[in-house]
Amino acid sequence: MKMQLLHQSGEIIAQRYRILDILGQGGVGTTYEAEDLQSNERVALKALSLRRMSHWKKMELFEREACILAQLNHPAIPRYLDYFQVDTPEDRSFYIAQQLAQGKSLAVLVESGWPIDEAEIIRLAIQLLEIIVYLQSITPPAIHRDIKPQNIIRSDNGAVFLVDFGAVQDTYHHTVTGGSTVVGTYGYMAPEQFRGQAELSTDLYGLGTTLLFLLTQKSPAELPQRKLKINFRSHVSISSEFADWLERMLEPAIANRFPSAKESLAVLRGEQVLKSNPAQLFRQPKHSRIALLNSKTRLIVQIPPVWLKINRRRFFGFLTLVCKVILMPLLLAMPVLAIFFLLRLPVQLLGYDVPIWLAIFLKFFIVSGTIFLGSYCLIGLWKLGYFLLRATFSTYIEIDQNNFRIQCWLLGLCYWKFRGQTKNISQIKLSSIRLPLRKKPITFCVLKSKLRKQWFGLFVTQQEKEWLVEEIRTFLDK
Repeated sequence: MKMQLLHQSGEIIAQRYRILDILGQGGVGTTYEAEDLQSNERVALKALSLRRMSHWKKMELFEREACILAQLNHPAIPRYLDYFQVDTPEDRSFYIAQQLAQGKSLAVLVESGWPIDEAEIIRLAIQLLEIIVYLQSITPPAIHRDIKPQNIIRSDNGAVFLVDFGAVQDTYHHTVTGGSTVVGTYGYMAPEQFRGQAELSTDLYGLGTTLLFLLTQKSPAELPQRKLKINFRSHVSISSEFADWLERMLEPAIANRFPSAKESLAVLRGEQVLKSNPAQLFRQPKHSRIALLNSKTRLIVQIPPVWLKINRRRFFGFLTLVCKVILMPLLLAMPVLAIFFLLRLPVQLLGYDVPIWLAIFLKFFIVSGTIFLGSYCLIGLWKLGYFLLRATFSTYIEIDQNNFRIQCWLLGLCYWKFRGQTKNISQIKLSSIRLPLRKKPITFCVLKSKLRKQWFGLFVTQQEKEWLVEEIRTFLDK
């Protein structure tokens, strides 16, 4: 819902600026197209009414915008001209006058059916990154905080302008005062902006969502997400290199994005190689012996045997499990077996007569108990042998765009393998089982395909299991 206009067409402000049209309304003021009667030039005049102001924070943002704009000097940022106020008996209004950016916003161009391809989007991205590089190079660095299609103007010759610095924030203000104002536009805001925070990479996220809007012609908020990360690859048709770069721009965690616009620009221009995602390097637990290779088209995981590398704590924990599963049933079975063999002796040796029906009942009860406990022991021995086998072989997993395979190797021989199509993988997750007399469940990784479930990673640490599941899930999302 738009606010009531402060000025009408033809109205003259401060005996100098004639209102011609409205350019837009935002969270901080209304911007008009006006004519400077002294220079006969068209200008952008942003106005804020004190009487109509709903919150004092708007005044703070308006003054900060004027202060920072006065320091900026870049051809793609409309030049700051003036800042003044007008008092009337009913109100006080504040104004910022800027050079008028000639052209149309990216939002208007997309709505009008503007044909755009990947090459043009990359050219736009380079121009916008050059602007952000400049903003980050001044002292203190400035953060726009509201990069979106409506705030990017493209002229007929292809040049772009970044406008509406109503949400701008300098890092000095953020650091000293701990600014907590939540500003921006839903769908284009980085996750940290919802917490009232902003970093240098915040504008990179806004640029990434803007480019995503150009590619899909949809608001990024309409695209599917997983853990705040936009899953856009199935909705666009672009090169894998550009998709990898865009994915880094859209990382929800600040530490996972490019640290600055300068590095992002260098990668987009091909002057620098896209390095491994720092989040992936961070997630792999320290001292992990798992080998993982994640290329653009193939994921390879090799889990080595853990039998000889198991630490002391886990080793004694495993011995405790063996005692609970096998030795305890045997100890329980010993007195039962003793009574059983005792009842097989002649009745007169017991010192008293035992009715036949009672002897038959006792023998049936003891035989049944013996069979039950024996079966329990056999199952425990089978599980023990299976777990020991799992601890002595290595697991090899390979997934590409079309197929996947899982192999188990023991003493240099592949004794078990499974193949399937990647498109049939429906789920990768952590699962668990509970063993008798054990409080904590045993967890393992499960890869569910159309045909069956494959599980692996039984003896690796919990952190390694979580890391493996995340790596495989991320690769499959691509």
